[in-house]
Amino acid sequence: MNFKDLGISDRFISALDDLNITTPTPVQKKAIPLLLEGQNVMAQARTGSGKTLAYVLPILERMEPALNEALVLVPTRELAVQVHQVIADLKHPKIKAMTIYGGVSINNQIAKLQRGVNFIVGTPGRIIDLYKRRVLNLSKIKFICLDEADRLWDFGFAPDVKYIINQIKSKYQFMLFSATLHSEIRNLVKDYSGNQFTFLNLSKDDLTVHNTKQVYYLVDNFKDKFKTFTKILKREKPQHALVFANTKKTVNWLSDRLRSQKNSKFKVAAISGDFSQYQRESILNKFKNHEINLLVATDVAARGLDIDNISHVINYDVPKFPENYVHRIGRTSRMDKKGVAITLCMKDEYEYLCHIEGIIDKEITQRFLTEEVENVYYHNPFY
Repeated sequence: MNFKDLGISDRFISALDDLNITTPTPVQKKAIPLLLEGQNVMAQARTGSGKTLAYVLPILERMEPALNEALVLVPTRELAVQVHQVIADLKHPKIKAMTIYGGVSINNQIAKLQRGVNFIVGTPGRIIDLYKRRVLNLSKIKFICLDEADRLWDFGFAPDVKYIINQIKSKYQFMLFSATLHSEIRNLVKDYSGNQFTFLNLSKDDLTVHNTKQVYYLVDNFKDKFKTFTKILKREKPQHALVFANTKKTVNWLSDRLRSQKNSKFKVAAISGDFSQYQRESILNKFKNHEINLLVATDVAARGLDIDNISHVINYDVPKFPENYVHRIGRTSRMDKKGVAITLCMKDEYEYLCHIEGIIDKEITQRFLTEEVENVYYHNPFY
């Protein structure tokens, strides 16, 4: 099956060809025909599954376009930028898209809105700010999509999301994409779709990322944790790795400690919620371009980072919420490439690891630093 079979027009197929995208992913195969028909859709789809194109293509196909016709709500600035780039890559001559998020000049955003846009991608807080300043009109939205809805809830945006949708007075098509779905999100879809929607359910196995080798190391004493971590790095020799810690304090400490290592072959940087938008974008661009090959981050970076060829995700800390594990390891094994997810687990954290195994419905393999690892796939994820 190709994109033409799904109902995508030649002009977008040509743009996809320029991007070397010829075969739709499973979520695209399921979602695009339904959205082209005008149906409301709630889809459970893991990070890296191609969900952005799954909703952007049908929106662009169905837009007329009038001003302020489509709105995509996302949890992070980084995801807003990435969705906007997808829209730009599809080269619709009449689409004027823009991103709206905090941390940058609101006056520039006001000026752009006043010049006229028809596709908005943004975070809830700044969107509400501009709405209350009466420079953003939400009443005529015809397409609304919540991307990474579970993370919108995790970040406390649920009241803002509901407020925004309540300002839309026109009849709209409702779309929601999320790696995990809890009851409050499901109820929101029912409420705002008039209980008229199609639920696309990707199985738990899909969420575990089949191409990711998932292992953990049990650490007896906290004082041995960093030493264990450096030994793992020496063994793995990751080409391009994301390292997650639970707190900004640990991120800063760990990145400083790594940079101070003598004869280290890693170019290390850190990113967390304390960084300005300019700093975050600069660091992420360097990471994408492999000027940095080891990025230490909090969960603020776990979602919405569309970076190819990440060979390893390493959980320096076990995530306290099992869903965050899914988001973290979704950074590797993107688009059927192979990768490794490694978790350092203190003995008193083992209970959290068991909860994660329950969520992903899969056992995570224990590894030992003393053992020989014979599996070439484990050593070289791009073998």
